[in-house]
Amino acid sequence: MRKQSLKQWLRDVKRAISQRQQNSGTATKKKTTLQEWRKVNAWIDQQIKNGLDITKAKKNKITLDLPERMNFSKNYNETIKYITFIRKITERKSTPRKAYKLVHVSFGKLKEISTSAALVLTAELSKWDDSLRNNLKPLTENWDCNILQQFHDLGFFDLFMKKPDRELPCAQQMKDEKRLVKYIKGRCGDAEKAKKLKEEIINIVGAKTLEKWTFLYSGLSEAITNVSHHAYPETYDYVDKDKNWYLTGSFNPKTRALKIVFYDQGISIPRSLPASKIWERVLSFFDKYAIFDRKKDEVLLKAAVELDRTSTNQNDRGKGLQDLLEFIRQKGDGYLSIISKRGLYKLTVTNGKETPKSDRFLDPLDGTLIIWNVTLND
Repeated sequence: MRKQSLKQWLRDVKRAISQRQQNSGTATKKKTTLQEWRKVNAWIDQQIKNGLDITKAKKNKITLDLPERMNFSKNYNETIKYITFIRKITERKSTPRKAYKLVHVSFGKLKEISTSAALVLTAELSKWDDSLRNNLKPLTENWDCNILQQFHDLGFFDLFMKKPDRELPCAQQMKDEKRLVKYIKGRCGDAEKAKKLKEEIINIVGAKTLEKWTFLYSGLSEAITNVSHHAYPETYDYVDKDKNWYLTGSFNPKTRALKIVFYDQGISIPRSLPASKIWERVLSFFDKYAIFDRKKDEVLLKAAVELDRTSTNQNDRGKGLQDLLEFIRQKGDGYLSIISKRGLYKLTVTNGKETPKSDRFLDPLDGTLIIWNVTLND
């Protein structure tokens, strides 16, 4: 018997590995990946045709120019298209050479952005930065002075390891009377960040106010962190570094209006309900709705809030959404607004009178955005 040469042995090993990969479906996986990036490229081309402000460069590099105004209440459709684009193109773990690659998000055309839209935009950019091992650097040379001031005051640049060359405003701006809670980024169960929120609340409303309403010191942070626990269930494939929540807030001493904005990038409230302890009661809640309305996100949001209110000891969300609402009811003026997937639920309290509102959007917001506003009258 002839002794096998090293060259022949390596060739046989290579052939055997190739056959195993084919049998295990590895070849199919490569084909699927190829199909995926082609679909994303086609989707990007369609977005450009639909008016999304995208500039192409060599080697399939693209720049996204943010629109002039971003606001969920006044300009939802355009705002969500840009947010969705950032999420979709940056969540891919690997991209072939021919796939489009986002290299820059330009703030140059942005003139106005709401607090909630700024928080969601920040969350998506921070998640992108995490995926790049904190290698993003904000380029602020062409930013509008007011936008630069707003993001600077909110602590936007503190979230990035690489700092911009121009972070401070280009000119002295009129200072807003509002006291701000700078962006807080935390993970589920992060007790230290919950403690930081308590400290920030003390800073903006004052210790005397906290003596009157202890909910602002303990209940508020507990409500926020408990809501976030349902965003990233173990049955979903979330890695720890992506299980984040983001928060900001403000207090106006003149109007006494306290505003907290919270956002997580999880499965959304409508998707979390079937696994909750109140799901059987949700099914009963559906009896008053037509069959084709029962799975709508706005209906599920309404069920989550209203059933949470009456579930008492059966409440699996702990001190969450309902505590936020009850404090508004006690004060008599304020609102709680929730956007999750395609649904909106908002309850406004004016002089003790409650006005609920539900709406449905064509394009979804991935995750859950909560806006809590209350007037702290003496």
